[in-house]
Amino acid sequence: MTEEQYITALTNNPHGIRNIPNPTEAMQLTCVGQNGMLLQYIKEPTQKVIETALSQAPRAIQFVENPTEELLKALVEKDWAVLEYIDNPSDTLIKSALAQSGWAIRYIAKQAVQESYLALRYIDEPSVAVLEAAVKQDPQAMRQITNLTKNLALHLFKVSAAIVGYIPNTLSVTVDEIKDIILDAISSDTVDEDYVRELINNKAIGGRQSKWPIDILSLIDRYGTRTVKKIAVGEYLRY
Repeated sequence: MTEEQYITALTNNPHGIRNIPNPTEAMQLTCVGQNGMLLQYIKEPTQKVIETALSQAPRAIQFVENPTEELLKALVEKDWAVLEYIDNPSDTLIKSALAQSGWAIRYIAKQAVQESYLALRYIDEPSVAVLEAAVKQDPQAMRQITNLTKNLALHLFKVSAAIVGYIPNTLSVTVDEIKDIILDAISSDTVDEDYVRELINNKAIGGRQSKWPIDILSLIDRYGTRTVKKIAVGEYLRY
């Protein structure tokens, strides 16, 4: 087939581009001009092809390798929702998107909650990863979770021991369930040091009058790894 015949065929069926090994620029333009998302099937597209694809479908940016900051900035200024398809957006891009709409925060959720857990207020249905980042930033983030379940609370406790004081009684989390998670953590060779410190310094755990009457020191002494015991000794020697 000649290039002209290919272009005629692609005009009728632009998806056919995926079956052509080395399409010419004219063929590529014919396709992305109709559907910018077809950029994903084009290897090493020219700048003109990229610009045409993005003009037709800005979210095709996800198929552009190493896009320039200038290109990304122009796209975000045109449509802030494009931020969803940009990996690790710069502060400039984030500010530009947020200046257009506060809802842009949904696309930088994890970054946002790492700065302030209060960002959860503006995120609809935050992912578990976002919730994990939020509670690590501040255990008070638990108060911002509207759909908190028992399983989710226990999962988040595995991420941050500091949240245990924010687990509501209505979830019926038992002392044994909390204790089991603690045992798994302190007996692991890969436990996070901050997690161990949170356990040791958490005033919500320990004591007969506590909601969680668990003797952390005794558990560490009996089940803790050498690393955990070393951290514990270091913490107790501080006081």
